[in-house]
Amino acid sequence: MYTFIRDASPPCLALRWEEWTDRYCSGDKSFRWYSPKCYENVRQKLFDASLQHCAFCDGLTGAESRQTIEHFKPKERQAFPELAFHWQNLYPCCDRCQSEKGNRYDPALLNPDDLEYHFDDYFVANYLTGEIEVSPLASEENCHRARVTLELYGLNLDIRTARRKREAQIFQRRNPETELLDDFSYRYFIKNS
Repeated sequence: MYTFIRDASPPCLALRWEEWTDRYCSGDKSFRWYSPKCYENVRQKLFDASLQHCAFCDGLTGAESRQTIEHFKPKERQAFPELAFHWQNLYPCCDRCQSEKGNRYDPALLNPDDLEYHFDDYFVANYLTGEIEVSPLASEENCHRARVTLELYGLNLDIRTARRKREAQIFQRRNPETELLDDFSYRYFIKNS
């Protein structure tokens, strides 16, 4: 995960999130965005802030995966319906990460826009395997949080490890001084390659 810096909520969501939350919590059988235009504004603002990257795997979205909005804490009635439209609970996400996590949640899950989150406190990149590994220097609590995050978002699935290795190889072949890191998937993985 690359640190995600969150901007202010889009005005349409800031004005309506409480009303929509009440509406959803008080009887609508399934979740939906009550304004497709606002959904699009929220999605666009999230992906603009992440430079079109998924907040969890950091893969570029659009070409290889669909852009979705992830509810960090699940919006389902048995979980956190009161956060269904809460700006701080919404993240730019690829459809693969969203499918892997589904409706699961664990309080130990790392939050990419937590001001205390730094990749190196939890993980190390294995350039031979393409895997993201738990840092041997991490505290016991940080090790647990890293393992939960890797598992829930499927960050070490074979397709992802192969893609990380390929991105790192492409990055190394190019002159890193003229290439923008944000143009590559898995920026946290290749930044020190």
